[in-house]
Amino acid sequence: MAKFYYYNKNTDSKGNHEVHTEDCSYKPDVSNRVLIGYENNCQSAIQRVKKDTGKNNFDGCYFCCNDCHIG
Repeated sequence: MAKFYYYNKNTDSKGNHEVHTEDCSYKPDVSNRVLIGYENNCQSAIQRVKKDTGKNNFDGCYFCCNDCHIG
């Protein structure tokens, strides 16, 4: 099911920007999140944000994007 995806402007302890779905309880505050867009899954959301930003340091949220969570 397609959802809106966001990433945290701040990096985690491993230097990654965490990717979240629109309905995640752990998504960052509005001032710390950036809209990736409407995507079918976390894999396509991460692929899109890597292309859009030129960065490779994105990781899926453990809770809402576990399929893409590296750890």
